Amino acid sequence: MFRQSILVLDDESDIVFTFKRSLEIAGFPVFGFTDPHLALEHFKNNSGHYGLILTDVRMPRMNGLEFAEKVRMLSPKVKILLMSAFDMKDLSIESSLEISGLLQKPLSPMELNQVISKHVGISRGDDNIKQKS
Repeated sequence: MFRQSILVLDDESDIVFTFKRSLEIAGFPVFGFTDPHLALEHFKNNSGHYGLILTDVRMPRMNGLEFAEKVRMLSPKVKILLMSAFDMKDLSIESSLEISGLLQKPLSPMELNQVISKHVGISRGDDNIKQKS
């Protein structure tokens, strides 16, 4: 079983609530934030407890790429997934960030759980559910 926590960061509280709840129901320990500075401070104090970061790209005060860069300096091995409702094909990502994946919002709770399960390397019994292409 996956014991490390997941950090969900999005400036929209309804997205944080929905993703956090969905992942908790699936058995993942999750901490959700709408403020990237608070999320970063929490991560600094608890970096050893996290296995995955899920962050929005476009946020005020600190965007997801800046957040990922700061996280990467603190924890080079944590997996980072970026998500956005906007087209990400032109997104310029530094290779040193080692981003594990890009997710296009909106995501259903089922899609979210499948993607997260894939990235933490465990099966949640959803192998017979086909993902959208």
